[in-house]
This record gives sequence, C-alpha cells and structure tokens, in this order.
Amino acid sequence: MVLAQCRLRPAGGLNGGSFPSTEHYFGLDEKTGKLVHVHAYFKVITGESLAKNFHLPIEEMLLENTRMEHSVRVPTKAAELVVFTIRMLLKHTTLVEFALLCRDGKSLRKESASLIDANSIEEAGQLVEKWLPTLDRRLFEQCALALRVPAPLWVRLKLARRVRSSLRMYARHSQTRSSWTGLSTFTRMLIRRLARSKKTLRLRSGGALVAFVGPEATGKTTLINEVYGWLGEHFDVECVHAGKPASTKTTLIPNLAVPLLRVMVPALRPSKLEDRQARLKDNTQVPWVYPLSFAFRSVLLAYDRRVLLTRAFARAANGTIVLCDRYPYCVPGAPDGPKLMHYPLPRDRYPIRHMLAALERKLYLQTPEADLIICLTIPVEIAIARNSSRGKKEPEEYVRRRHAVGVSVPAGRTPVCLIDTNHRLQDTVREIKRTIWNIL
Repeated sequence: MVLAQCRLRPAGGLNGGSFPSTEHYFGLDEKTGKLVHVHAYFKVITGESLAKNFHLPIEEMLLENTRMEHSVRVPTKAAELVVFTIRMLLKHTTLVEFALLCRDGKSLRKESASLIDANSIEEAGQLVEKWLPTLDRRLFEQCALALRVPAPLWVRLKLARRVRSSLRMYARHSQTRSSWTGLSTFTRMLIRRLARSKKTLRLRSGGALVAFVGPEATGKTTLINEVYGWLGEHFDVECVHAGKPASTKTTLIPNLAVPLLRVMVPALRPSKLEDRQARLKDNTQVPWVYPLSFAFRSVLLAYDRRVLLTRAFARAANGTIVLCDRYPYCVPGAPDGPKLMHYPLPRDRYPIRHMLAALERKLYLQTPEADLIICLTIPVEIAIARNSSRGKKEPEEYVRRRHAVGVSVPAGRTPVCLIDTNHRLQDTVREIKRTIWNIL
C-alpha cells in the first residue's frame, strides 16, 4: 500500500519471478530522472547470487535490531554483518559464484571494512548464537575475520564448506540441484551478454511501443539512446528503426537490387524524386506520374515496416519496452507514411500504379498503432545548423522540406506528446522520461 501511494510499480522476471518471497518495485524520481528500485524481501532468501538456496529464519532479528540512517530505518551493523558474512562465505562454495565474487571484489572489501570491527563481530556472534544455533559462534567469528583481512583463499574455501554444512537444514534444495541452478543461470547470463541483451525484468503492467518521430536533426537517435540506457538498466528493452526496416524473406531479393538501381539511374534516388515532387506539388493540372520502380519500392518498404512493427507490437504485448525510431502513419504527405496516395493517378490510365498505391495504403492501415508517439520539434534554422555540424549531412532544402511536413502528427487514439528539443539535453531527457513512465 505504501509503495502504491509512492507510485512505485511492480515488476517481475520473464518467467514470473526469480526467487520466492521477493518482489521488485520501481518508481521515477522526477527531479533526477533516475529509477528508484525497491527489492522487497518477505523472507530472508539468501546465499549464492545465482541460486539463493538458503532461507535463514532471521526476519525478526533484522526487524528488532535497527538504527536510523538518513531518516531511514536500517539493520544495525551487527545484524547486517550476520547476513553479509554468511552470504559472502556461501559465495565461495562454487567456482561460478567465486568468479562473480571476484568481479565485485573492490566494493565487497569496502563494505566489509565498514561493517567489521571488534564490537560488531562480538554483537553479531551473540545474534548468531540466538537466531542460528546450528552455526557455531566461533566459526562465524572466524569467517568475519577472514573476510576483513582477507584471509588466504584456501582458508576461506575451507570455512565456506563448514558454513554450508552447518546451515544445510535451512537449504531450499539439495546441493546438486542448487549447483545445477546456479550453472544454468550463469549460462543464460553469459548468452544474454554475448547477444548484447539487457536485463530481463518486466513491469507487471506490461510493455509498450514508444515511437520517436520528428524532422531531421531533432535528436531522435540521441534521445532514444538516452532512454534505452535509462530503462535498459533494469528492464527488457529493445530498439527498432521503422525508417530503415530490415528486409524480410519476401523482400530480400528485390531490396538487394535497390542500391544497384540507384547507382545505375541516379534520377531514381529518393532525394531526386522528392525534388521533382516538390516542384510539381502546386501544379494540380499536371499530376506527377512517378516511376514504377518508385511505386514498387514504396510497396516493399510498407511491407517491411508492417512486418517489423507487427513483431514489435507482439513483443510489447509480452512485456518488452520497444523504442521505435520514426513511425509511419497513414496520412498523405506524412514523412514515413504512404508515398503513392499523395499523388493520385487515374485508374484507367495507370492501372498498375493505382493498384500499387492501394496496396501500399492497405499495408500501412494494417500496421499496429504505437502506445505513445513522442513528436520532437525544433525551429528549422536550428535544425539546419545541427545538420551541418553532424557527420551525416543532408541538403539544406531537404531538411527544410522534411521539417515542413514532419511536425504535423494526426490526432488519433495514440497519445502524442510534443517535445521541443531546443533546450538543454538533460532537461529534454527528463521530460521524456516523465512522459514514458506515465504510460508504462
């Protein structure tokens, strides 16, 4: 109830949760733009990092022995030392756990130095004697001192085996099953790391498909990277690019011919065609008869976008947060929408073009809607200045043309948030974070 009042939202693992009696809650600190993570334990499920095979019956001990620190009630150093010592020693019991322990060695040495002193070891030993009678007090004190020095590795390994044996009555699984769980979890972590995938937590409220749209040089890529790093620290997040979708099995071979066609016939380049469109735009007496190659390419692009965004929509429905660079909407003249319907041609004179235009429009109508559209805006002169300073420069006329049509987003069921990016980056990012968190 308190977490709900603080607007923290529950999250879980891909399979519904990692360990029993634990829950994750997240909230947004609007001042800093950081996510607050509450990892709530209803029971002390601890031990190895990957298996957490022990339920230590010390919940009351932790609640009875507390102190105030920065207006927050936390366990006393002695009570915290009990958990810390047992947890660290159990991490010495398998090769995988020890490898993970070495990775965080510096921070763990700092934590042990802040907890372990003569008084805290004496008090912690008394707590162990009362709450964990199967663990010999002298053994516990030897373990705490071994962590403080630290003792040679072979000494810590020997002590770790004795601690695990003393606590076996509190084990959740057999040692064999625990070792297998840790190894399989480590393997999945390694595969995700090699695949460059992020965390696997998902909000209980589900995922979302968030689209970033806007003219050239408004900062779409930069802002998507900022949001990806922010959400990807904890959640399952994916980025897609609807402006340049990957080819599907159906469009792979035709799309391979596109670069060759552009080299052989430069007049068919998109920028050249857009120039011709712009010159004929105001001439209603002479409609622009676009090349058939342009029509076929537009249909292939619409098909690839529909496939990409349909899959993205499905992943969002399964809990993934999908960030989309650009998004098509079925409005004539939209930057990433249907191209052919903007230039209607008589059906009797141009039957093939008319058919392709209808097919393109149908494909865009079949594209699922995003959960949120973030429309980025900026004064055109600022956009031109930014464009001239970045690596990939577009012609000034192209930037002006895209800016003219890129700021109009149709009203519909999808909420649209207009963001002026002509401010400090951190202020823009903070506003976008608030907007996205409100719809998650």
